[in-house]
Amino acid sequence: MARLKINYALKTISDKTEATLLYVMFTFNRKRYKLSLGVKVPPIYWDTETNRAIVSNQQPQTLQRQMKRVNKFLDLFERDLDTIVLHPNHPNYCDKDINIKGLVKVRIELLHGKEKQEEEKKVITPLDFFHRVVDEMPKKVIRRTSKVIESKTVGHHQIVLKRFERFLNYNHWVASSFSIFNKNFESEMEQWMLGVEEYSANTVAATFSVMKVWLKKAEEEGLISDKSFHSWKSKGADVQHIYLNEDELNAIYNLNFDDIIKLHPNAKYEETRDIFIIAAHIGIRYGDLSSLNKSNWDIENKTVEVHTHKTGTTVLIPLTSTVIELYKKYNGKFPTPRDKSRFNEQLQKIGEFAGIDQTIYIKKNVGGKVVIEEKKKYELISSHTARRSFATNLYLRCRNARLVMNFTGHTTEENFRKYICVEKSEYVEMAREFFK
Repeated sequence: MARLKINYALKTISDKTEATLLYVMFTFNRKRYKLSLGVKVPPIYWDTETNRAIVSNQQPQTLQRQMKRVNKFLDLFERDLDTIVLHPNHPNYCDKDINIKGLVKVRIELLHGKEKQEEEKKVITPLDFFHRVVDEMPKKVIRRTSKVIESKTVGHHQIVLKRFERFLNYNHWVASSFSIFNKNFESEMEQWMLGVEEYSANTVAATFSVMKVWLKKAEEEGLISDKSFHSWKSKGADVQHIYLNEDELNAIYNLNFDDIIKLHPNAKYEETRDIFIIAAHIGIRYGDLSSLNKSNWDIENKTVEVHTHKTGTTVLIPLTSTVIELYKKYNGKFPTPRDKSRFNEQLQKIGEFAGIDQTIYIKKNVGGKVVIEEKKKYELISSHTARRSFATNLYLRCRNARLVMNFTGHTTEENFRKYICVEKSEYVEMAREFFK
């Protein structure tokens, strides 16, 4: 028997972009039939020549997947009509008495049942999806910079992922779907982070900032429809930082390490000190310290050209006499910086040896409460203190933000002024000089 000739038609509507029901039409024993297939297609994405939904890379991913599902359904539907309903050896086959309409309806229902089962198997939980996103990060390239994502960034995402898992366990949530990310989710997780874990407000903001990245990807893949996460707080308050003034840097540079070496023969405090001093005089980040030996040093013209790892830019920086002394000390072959945590630990010890013990009062938001911590200044020294010291000291000398920004790489003066550690009293002194 010849194949049944079938056609498809969409329900007539005025808006061609709105999805509408797809019908199958055929003639059997001179009787015309029209049945709904239970699938929808926007008229603008239906090809009347091929009788299939149009799939294009220009479509959103969710629409692409929807159109592919429609085409797969039609392929299975037509196959079933050929192999079961219309096969002469089929027990239900009868040229005249076959209930073709009933059989076709049954096949449509069975196909929808199979499709539903397959979709249920494909359902991915938020935790599974987030793990996939984080696991794939090392293979991704940032479009804006054409660089791979740094391991530090990946590590930060891994920390937040473990934090999210702890939150789920604390609430005994299974989180089988993305419906948990509703308008109440932010406040519930924030209360847990502040009240139970006693994180700082900035840690809370950083957590939400990372999770928003994951949820935007989930949104792109059509896994989440609730838009609440777009308004989550993801920007923290300014953190109080320190810098070392020129006298304090000189105190560190002039340290005699003879006694320290006797106490810690393998610690290499002097190398740590020297690298820190170089960074404080040329303003580079800790991540660029390992590139010092590859930089273009011009001792005659007292400049160094450094390629910055984070921004991918190259900066030309003038050299102070201190940096030139250290360049000659190591013959241009600087020691490689050790582990960052060990580096910071040694810097704080060096600061203590140099007598940088001014009392600093730090205001922090911990567990939703503002607390004041009392610290000695040397306890707050870190690798990044060098870069802040460079920017602040140079600014206090030249009073020209744009000039300093040329070396630090800041693009807005607003962000630059947050970065430097200038006290209000120092701005007052600047103003006094101006009025003189």
